[in-house]
Parts: sequence; structure tokens; C-alpha cells
Amino acid sequence: MHRRRSLLLAAPIALTLCIAGGAWSTRELQADLGRPLSVAGSHYVRSESCRHCHAEQYESWHRTFHRRMTQVAGEASVLGDFEGARFVYMAIEATMRRDAQGGYRMEFSADGGAERWWAPVDRTVGSRRYQQYLTRVGDTFYRLPLAWNVEEGRWMHMNGAFLTPDPEPGAPGLAIARADYDRHVTRWNDNCIFCHNVAPNPGFDPIAERFESATAELGIACEACHGPASEHVALNHNPLRRFSLHLGHGPDPSIANPARLDKARSAEVCGRCHGQRITADIDRVHREGDLFVPGQQLSRFSRPLARHTTLNGEPGIFEPRFWGDGTARLTAYEYQGLLQSRCHSDGPMQCQSCHAMHDGDPRGQLRPELPDDALCTQCHTELAESAAAVEHGGHAQNSEGNRCLGCHMPKIVYGLVGAHRSHRVDAPNPSDPERPDACTLCHADRSRGWAAAATARMWPRPGIAAAATEADDNTPELTRLLLAGDPIERSIAAAALGGRGADSTGAALAPRLGLLADTIENDDYPAVRTIAWRSLQGLLSRHRPKIAPKLTDLTATDARPQRLRALQAALAPLPPTAIERPDPEQSARLRALRDPTRIHIGE
Repeated sequence: MHRRRSLLLAAPIALTLCIAGGAWSTRELQADLGRPLSVAGSHYVRSESCRHCHAEQYESWHRTFHRRMTQVAGEASVLGDFEGARFVYMAIEATMRRDAQGGYRMEFSADGGAERWWAPVDRTVGSRRYQQYLTRVGDTFYRLPLAWNVEEGRWMHMNGAFLTPDPEPGAPGLAIARADYDRHVTRWNDNCIFCHNVAPNPGFDPIAERFESATAELGIACEACHGPASEHVALNHNPLRRFSLHLGHGPDPSIANPARLDKARSAEVCGRCHGQRITADIDRVHREGDLFVPGQQLSRFSRPLARHTTLNGEPGIFEPRFWGDGTARLTAYEYQGLLQSRCHSDGPMQCQSCHAMHDGDPRGQLRPELPDDALCTQCHTELAESAAAVEHGGHAQNSEGNRCLGCHMPKIVYGLVGAHRSHRVDAPNPSDPERPDACTLCHADRSRGWAAAATARMWPRPGIAAAATEADDNTPELTRLLLAGDPIERSIAAAALGGRGADSTGAALAPRLGLLADTIENDDYPAVRTIAWRSLQGLLSRHRPKIAPKLTDLTATDARPQRLRALQAALAPLPPTAIERPDPEQSARLRALRDPTRIHIGE
């Protein structure tokens, strides 16, 4: 009787669906749902059009930093202090204010107030680590030279966000100072627009030499990952179609779903922005925009930058962005790292293997059901047991050295005033001199030769044992990087010294504090000094919380005495034996090895 009643109830439902389906026959519906993915002819309809049917996904996206990547300046979007905050850099004073209409503006003053200028804030970019500001001049948006450090609640100059050195010693003229001050005042229309919005189009008219820039939506919204949705919305007004999709759990060919694409197409959706690219016809892109649509083959439109990529036939332009073996040194090259990983080329790994676009903590959006090493052991199931992991890793259970990511995705990438994980997943190899190795990032008091010998002993394989016998002067690798390296190497080393490595406590803490103090005093790159100060603060807050110093800005002025006073105040409560400064002769010898080329780089 119960089954008969169920059937009787189902009949009116089916009849209702058939009537609602209109002229759609079963054959037509099957043909529609069985066709290949295609969004040709579809146009963009904005995220609000998705909300009615996909309320849960809309809300989870709304919590992300993607959503807030580009916004119109207003009460809800502006995070910086515009209540009269002042910031001095290179003898130029900036004051952040609200105007009479409630808008936001930056006012600048130089030469004792003899020269003044100001800029309204029209848009914001970013909301997690630091927020940048755009001003509009005619048809063009420009990034302003100051940003708000969200995590630390302070203003910073963009020279301290990117890897830019201090001005040359002396008192340059105002014109020279302005040029350096405005070094990162970048045009948004044909630069930042591409990765921070939906359907970016610079709209450059080469005849009129003007922009008519447009986006389907500011920020990284639904259609950035799923493609234009007008056909999808129109077709799914049909409840029979929606019900069929719900029952069949099959893909909808009117919209791209990265979770249902093959691993290459799925990764390309992310690689469009998380992998700096180059195109053969940049003029067309400037006129018509980036024409890539999720689900298409990205290489039809552009290719990822690599170490040996040329620009207008000129070699070497992009070499500083990569380590000698082609591994990326900067953020926004995660896609390149994925392509270099055997887990991707020989296995199933793609971006969504680890990241969840509608789940997890917005800071990283890692899959919450796969905590810590489970990100890796979901595939490497043989290492899921603690005993197997200890045997494989050669380190104590739950130690820093027994973590998958620490060894196979070390933090050797600079970006956003910090060190980040490489997305090239591979085995540690201290005998490779082309990039920092995972072992000495943790064992700060050890040399690369020591790490190569230990690696050869613990995991014997070709290419390691020979290097272990080479002469080594026993200089700790982080010391060498911090004193002799280029700004990216020094940033990586400064960040690693603040980590929870094998020698970050007890007597071994003193050399770390000494190296960091030396960097804060003497490094000529504000970003490197800031990372060193953050590491110093982290070490003291963990081991001597009663005297941990507050983070002090190291770019607000180019007056070295100010930062020396701040450092002295931070270290004053420590006993003399708590800090072990690097040997002066060794420091001089290593610093003499630095490449004198001053680089200006950073993502």
C-alpha cells in the first residue's frame, strides 16, 4: 500500500515537470545534456544571477578574498586609516584623509610644503595582506604609491612591498626623489586588470591612444572560474532540465565546472591568474581583452612564463624570477610549479586536489577534510600511518622535519613581503646549488654540505652521494644566503630564521637573533628588513613573550638611526649572551660575494 501511494504521488510530479518543461522532449533534453561543454555565444551575467539557484556556493564565495580583490572605494571596502594618518618616506610626507563628501584621498607634500599634490581614491585592490589603492585620471586608473598593511595595521610604501632597494646615499633632487617614490605607480588598465576581475578588457584604442577599459564584474567572481553564464541561466529556467541534472549528477554543458574538468583544463582555470603568462599578440589583448574562457585550452591564448622566455627577442628578461633550475622564485607562478611536479605530470594532482574554492579557511582555501599531511597521503596512502611516515621522513613523529609540505614544498618563494611555499612538488636535494634546500631552511646552523651528506645517508639515491663528499667550509647555509645572497635569497633566509626549526630554541637561538639583528641594521632592502623584524618578533614572542617587541615599520623613513633605535629598544631587555652576532670577518667576506646588481622585483 505504501509503494502504491508513492507511485500515485510521483505521477502528478512527473506530469507537472513535463508541463513545466514546455516543448522539450526527452530526446531533446538528452541531446542538450549530452553535448560537449560549450559557452560559445553566452555572455556574462554577474554573480547575483547565480545566487538564486546556488545560494550556498554564493555565500561561501562571498567570504573569500577573491570576491574582494577589486572594489569601488567606500565604507565597506576601504580598510586603511584615512583619519589623518601621516607617512613619511624619502622626505615626502603623505597624509590620508576623508574629504567633505566622505570620499578618500592621499595628500602629498615635499620640499617643506613648497610642493603639494593629492589624489582621490577610487578603487581598492586586495584585502588580506595589504590593500592597494587606485586613482583615476581621465580614462586611466593608476596604483598609488602607498598601501595599507592589513595584517599589521600600518601604512607602507610600495617600495617596501616589492623588492626595491633604499635610495642611493646622498640628497637627490626632488625630481629624482619623485621618480623613485613613484616607481610602483603602475597603470591598472593594461596590468592589474587581468588577474583581479572577470572578463578583463583594457579596451585600448591605439589611434586615439586612450582606454575604454571594461570588466564583466570587479573582483574574482563566479564567472571568472565558470565562464559566461547567460545560456546556463536561460536553459535552467526549465525545471525538467534542472531535475534531470540533479538526478543524474552529470555535468551541465552550458557552464564550466572546474571540479568536473580533466586535470589539465581544471588547472588552467587557476593557472590563468596563478601563473604569469605571455602572449604572441599583446596588441590584440590590449584591444579586445583576455579571450580565454574556462574549459578551453589555455595555450591557445598564452603560455606560462619560464626562465628562458624572451621578450621581443631579448633573452634574460625573466631570469631573476626563477631559480637556476627553472623553479619559480616569486608568487603568482604556482601554475608553473604544478606543471613541473611529477604528482601532476605522472599522477592525478591538480589545484583542487588541495584547494577548495567553496570551503575551508579563506586564507589558503585548503580542503578542510584533509588537514596537514592528509593533503599528500590522500594519494600516498602507504604513508598515512605514523610509523610509515617516520620511516619515510627520517624525523621524529610530529616534528617539523616529519611534515610533508616542509620537505616537498619548502618556502623558497618571495611575495607579499614574505616567504611562501613552492608549488613545485619534489624531493629535497641539498646537492643542487640552483635553489635553497628544504633541509637547511630548518637546520639553520648547518651547511649545505652537511645536509647533502645527511640526505645521502638517509635516502641514498643517484646525484646525492657524490655531492656529500665535496669540500665544504661549514658555513651555515642560511648565513650564506642572508649575507651573500641576492634580495630574494635574503628574504627567504630571513623568514626561515624565524621558523620553528630544529635549532630555534635554547643556546641555538642566539645566532638566529644575531643574524636577524644584523639584517635589520644593515640590509638595504626594506622588504628584507621587514621580514627579518617579523622573524625577530616571532622568536621573541615564542621564547621570551614578556619582552617581545611590537612590529616597527622599517620603510616609513630612510633614516637609519630610527630603525637602530627601535632595534636597540627591542633587544635591550635581553642579556648580552642572548644574542650572538655574526663574525665580522665572515660577514665582510660573504657580503663581498654579493652580486652588485640591484634588482627591483616582486609580486
